[in-house]
Amino acid sequence: MRRALFLRAMIVFLFFASTVEGLPQQSIAVANGPDESVSNPSIEQKTYPLSQLQEDFRQFRKIIEKSHPKLYVDPQELSELFAAQYKLLRDQMTELEFYRVLSPLVGSLRCGHTNLTVSKAYEDYLRKNGKFLPVLIRIINDRAYILQDLSGQGIPAGAEILMINGKKSSEIISLLLPNLTADGYNTSKKYYLMNNWFNGFYHYFIDNATQFTLLYRTEDDQTFTKTLAGINNQEMQMTTMSIYYPRGNSLYSSAFMEDYALLSIKSFSLRNKEKYRAFIDGFFQELAAKDISHLILDLRDNWGGSPYYASYLLSYLISSPVPYFAEAPFYYNKYKKPLKPAEHRFTGRLYILINGASFSTTGHLCSLLKSHEIGVFIGEESGGSYLCTDASINVTLRHTKLRLHCSTTAFATAVSDLPPGKGIIPDYRITPTLQDYLEGTDPQMKLAIQLVNSLKKPRR
Repeated sequence: MRRALFLRAMIVFLFFASTVEGLPQQSIAVANGPDESVSNPSIEQKTYPLSQLQEDFRQFRKIIEKSHPKLYVDPQELSELFAAQYKLLRDQMTELEFYRVLSPLVGSLRCGHTNLTVSKAYEDYLRKNGKFLPVLIRIINDRAYILQDLSGQGIPAGAEILMINGKKSSEIISLLLPNLTADGYNTSKKYYLMNNWFNGFYHYFIDNATQFTLLYRTEDDQTFTKTLAGINNQEMQMTTMSIYYPRGNSLYSSAFMEDYALLSIKSFSLRNKEKYRAFIDGFFQELAAKDISHLILDLRDNWGGSPYYASYLLSYLISSPVPYFAEAPFYYNKYKKPLKPAEHRFTGRLYILINGASFSTTGHLCSLLKSHEIGVFIGEESGGSYLCTDASINVTLRHTKLRLHCSTTAFATAVSDLPPGKGIIPDYRITPTLQDYLEGTDPQMKLAIQLVNSLKKPRR
């Protein structure tokens, strides 16, 4: 468990190589000499002349201004922000310093599918040589708490971090938020990202120190200061892409109880259509055969994928034909036609679990269910809804090799009653508490089961 949590927390950045629609991505790599060697320990200190930084900045700006749909940002405001950030460039900046100049520009687009990450060489260097904050953290009501101390210094779980290297936790959170991407004005996705990859974000956006002085307060209201050495895991195999394209055997699963069934879908970025169809068909056939009238659909942590998989699931939840997309590229025109209900469609009560990582195609599915009043939503505001952008291009900046993943096309589901720039608001808003995290309890699932029990019909 400890190693699994550490691997998860030490991902050095999130390069959103996944696409909502399962569309193959276009890569644009501008070559200008060889990449830095992964084994070269000086890459963290390597600096660039002002002329090269300015050229990369202009390349970055041109791609965004020409390609990005800019649904949630005023072009004039964006232009002014570009000008302000350009003035921050100076001679002999490191890659990380330059990255911190560009990152707020990406955040200002308010697009969850557009992201900037450091060079592949820098990322690989950190995987081998990086030293990261050695505690696992959860942000609750803009306060930082320790879930696990990986340093061996005995900091108790549940302690509140007041300061890291002289900077208040509240200030750190405020500095991180503008650098994290989300659709529109959504914040649940940003906090989800912060909770799961705080260690890497702290390095990139706050302080690339190798030791960390923590001021913390224990549950009995005592304060302590400890200096911790940064840690690294030489065996870390998880790649950034694996976060958004999970390749395991448990991407979807089901369970049947006496009074309800559970269907968990953790990704719509799948490879085997026939296997998925057989699973969904079999699940709903068994649901009908057992006369189960309560279904809990768990879409938490599902970053999205292809509309093929989401629409196939939707066909089992609708009672009349509905179109999936209202706006999409021509190659998805078939999803603009009404989708017919499946033969063994579910007609009972549906409970949908969502959180900030219910994003992209998952947001599309949730928007259709919400708009057609199918089911009740439980959990936290979803990271996505009916409107987003994708069909992204991948661009490598000429000199620094920073990598930009830039959306180019808008997608919108066939709904008319949902607000833009917000996720799906749950009918029952349930946010895990510190105690839930420490004890490993699931209050969202617990509430869903309580609702089932309050409405279940007696068995004969």
